[in-house]
Amino acid sequence: MKIGSSITRMSKRSFIIALALLMITHIIMGVVLITMSKNALRKQIEQRMLDIANTAAYQLNGDDLKTLTADDKDTDKYNRALETLRSFQKNIQLDYIYAIRPEKDGTFTFTIDPDENDPGEFGERIASTDALVSASKGVADVDRAAVTDEWGRFYSAYSPIFDSEGNVVGIVGVDFDADWYDGELNSHKAVVITLSMIALTIAIALIFISHAFSLEGEKNKYMKELEETLLREYQQEKELGSARYLAYTDPLTGVKSKHAYLESVAKLDVGISKGTVNEFGVIVFDINGLKIVNDTYGHEEGDKYIQKGCNLICHIFCHSPVFRIGGDEFVVILEDNDFREREALIWEFDKRIEENQESGDVVVSNGIAIFDPASDTCFSTVFERADKKMYKQKRYLKAMKSK
Repeated sequence: MKIGSSITRMSKRSFIIALALLMITHIIMGVVLITMSKNALRKQIEQRMLDIANTAAYQLNGDDLKTLTADDKDTDKYNRALETLRSFQKNIQLDYIYAIRPEKDGTFTFTIDPDENDPGEFGERIASTDALVSASKGVADVDRAAVTDEWGRFYSAYSPIFDSEGNVVGIVGVDFDADWYDGELNSHKAVVITLSMIALTIAIALIFISHAFSLEGEKNKYMKELEETLLREYQQEKELGSARYLAYTDPLTGVKSKHAYLESVAKLDVGISKGTVNEFGVIVFDINGLKIVNDTYGHEEGDKYIQKGCNLICHIFCHSPVFRIGGDEFVVILEDNDFREREALIWEFDKRIEENQESGDVVVSNGIAIFDPASDTCFSTVFERADKKMYKQKRYLKAMKSK
């Protein structure tokens, strides 16, 4: 009897230990999964906000916005910007979208608000946030904390508007209701907690039937539910993929657009000012003879000529971003292996250009400059050195062609 009682006590003790370990494991797993999935959803929502702000900023004319005054209301340039923002207000799920102007004293004011019920007045000040300050420096950003004002409580994303010279002349603000934002995160958390509790309840019931029964099936079911949730999030993000592609891709050549270039320059300038950028190179390209091709054969052939020159650049500098910043102007920001092998790549590119000049094929002038942390305080100084070298080579190639 004593032996039997001892075995029974050991069996109960083992069961209690196994049950406790199971509960602790599920709690830890639940906390980890809740944190991971909540962070993933937060990142997806913030990216959606940024994509909308970036796309709207890309579609606005910075040269028009920087000259707007209160007296320009109902003019063509005012109405063009107003209708652009209003189309986003009506067709995309958001609360408010508006244009902001950074003032010289560090404050921010409304310029255009398409809201039909209670629009912000031109020149009216708005509260500054870290994300808004970041956008005024050329880097799109999103608020991590909700902001409360006279219109309500919102999370906001901001994207810079550039003029043709690359200066930040305005900012697009996009507001999403904080209750909706927090509700999305909390409902996602509730789903994960519910699934965890269901899995734990089933596991306890199975342990009562058999102490050693495997819970692998329920874990797979749980992971499948989580995968379906993440898939829905991916599909939501994919809906904005086309708009994001338009904002960052040059439609003629398929390389990165001027908007993408200006954003990359702004990020590099931030890194240079903080001392976190140590090395990069800039190559400026210009396609020779494009005007002659356009005047002689038409702009359709001119477009093909630009594409041919772009393909040559991309073929040689295939590990670095290529930007089209003007009609026949391209920039490559050298990085990684292309930066280390820059001398060999420039030699190969110049050799191809010499062959093309002899055969009458497309000719592209280039100039390269390397960032010097000891003397360069911003990206533009590196660009200017490269630009001067490019024009020097352009004159040389024209002189060689005339001989």
